[in-house]
Amino acid sequence: MAARAQTRKAGRPHGAPDTREACLEAAERLFATQGFAATGLRQIGAAAGVTIATLIYHFGSKEKLYGKVLGRIADSITPYMPAPEGFEADLDGVVAMVERFLDWSLDHGDYSALLLRELMENPSRAAKARRWYLLPLMEAYAAAIRAGQEAGRFGPCDPEMFGFYVTGAITHFQASTVTIQQMLTVGSRGEVIDRFRATLRANVRAMLMPAVPSPGR
Repeated sequence: MAARAQTRKAGRPHGAPDTREACLEAAERLFATQGFAATGLRQIGAAAGVTIATLIYHFGSKEKLYGKVLGRIADSITPYMPAPEGFEADLDGVVAMVERFLDWSLDHGDYSALLLRELMENPSRAAKARRWYLLPLMEAYAAAIRAGQEAGRFGPCDPEMFGFYVTGAITHFQASTVTIQQMLTVGSRGEVIDRFRATLRANVRAMLMPAVPSPGR
């Protein structure tokens, strides 16, 4: 038995699924707080409690590890997307859709910071990207708004720009919640979130509301 254990391939750690998850979680935190360029495999390994060799075994390189981290963003959004068969393209439905993205952002704080860093620090990579990780969400926003416009429920809002506007506002808010709390001198993070959520609802409704005809027309 001992001899058989010694023939195990070098570099293959015990508990591989847990090790891989620990590496991804450590990488997410460090990439979000420091950025891609400032984060090394040695730092990630130390945070995850593994060696560089283990990271290389699981992911191949820092670039591939980063790609896996970004890929988890798209996967994490899926449960927050509305079910197509139960979605109603009206004001309440779209407001709920936008709030679900806010919930996602709050539940996955590092992801918002990662998205902002990716857009600001790596414009060349963003320009070459074959996959944009929020694209399914943007397409869902645009489809919902067009359906509402066709039904006469919404005004002449730009469906694509609506998506960029609300996702940008939400990711920026999540990344700067602590700063906002200090600037407003409010008592708790929950209060800041509640105020932002109320403002988000009001703005979404205002953007989608049909125009009111002027008197005399």
